[in-house]
Amino acid sequence: MRLSKLFITASVLVLSAAAAVAQEQPLRDLTVEQSATAQVVAPHAGTLKATLAADRADNTYAVGETVKLQVTTNEDAYVTVLDVGPSGQATQLFPNKYQTDNHLLANHPVEIAGAATGAKIVVSAPTGTEFIKVISSNKPITVVPESQLQGAGAFHSVDGGANALVRDLQVAAEPPAQTDTKIAFNNFALYTIATRAPAPTAGQTIVVIPAPPTAPAPAPTVHIAVAADQPFPLLLAADKATYKVGEKVTLAVTSVQACNLTVLEFAASGQVHTLYPNAASPSPAIAALQTVFVTGGSSTNALQVAGPAGSEQILAVCASADTAPTPAPDKAAEAGTISRDLAVVASHPGTASASVVFAVTP
Repeated sequence: MRLSKLFITASVLVLSAAAAVAQEQPLRDLTVEQSATAQVVAPHAGTLKATLAADRADNTYAVGETVKLQVTTNEDAYVTVLDVGPSGQATQLFPNKYQTDNHLLANHPVEIAGAATGAKIVVSAPTGTEFIKVISSNKPITVVPESQLQGAGAFHSVDGGANALVRDLQVAAEPPAQTDTKIAFNNFALYTIATRAPAPTAGQTIVVIPAPPTAPAPAPTVHIAVAADQPFPLLLAADKATYKVGEKVTLAVTSVQACNLTVLEFAASGQVHTLYPNAASPSPAIAALQTVFVTGGSSTNALQVAGPAGSEQILAVCASADTAPTPAPDKAAEAGTISRDLAVVASHPGTASASVVFAVTP
């Protein structure tokens, strides 16, 4: 994946206090090139440290969304911010064409591209982990030589990509001639996904079916609007709003009316799975006010997030007892088929539906 960068005008903007720190981690799912960049350390940091903040609490962005980043140091420092994408392409985000002064005052946040600058950092495919390295020093140093920076846009790419950047960082981290020079390296990551569920209108359920990675282009994501009018309350809940790949999901459904329940998983991969009925609970019939653990809890059925990163949706459809159960697609079902089946079932006056969307991160 790459971040598309477009600058129009220049200036510096401080983000609101609501910005979330992109936590230093153990970093997850880095490529070989990203890992090599992350492993370069500076042995002369002393007390100097930088933090990077993003405007989304989960540090996760969908294709087409704008990313706002701000960098802060705990001491006056000269700062360079570098991004390494999954492809190994390296880009210097700061300083840049419009923000040439990289000297930051202590505890004074500076935004890299923002509304006041007329600049945008927009997510584009391919998606995955964006590794960001922040280099701070109390005296001016050269991290990437000017001769190695390419491109006429606001942000310059690093000639030679991540491999060349590793060598540059190793040089920058060498013992300085002045013993009082501090150099700090701090690692951060952002996560990008293909799509995020659109906001539904009042009472409406939106079903999102991502295009499978193997689908021929163009293969757009399908959004299905399920009728807003519900004949009876149907409650669906997940135990978390964000899951890492490999984590298990707990899902519970409660209906105030006896009905035939079907629960579908619309994975970020574009696959559709039937979670209920299942081998442990083959009958779709549930009683009024019965809480059913579809996965986790008292259920023997388990749903482990398989990835890729993205938005995953769970849809519960419960047809009144005198209505046939919802068609249960297999994992190879196509978006068009699911769209037609859901449209037919959702149009029945005795059918209620509920949906929950959660983010999947690497």
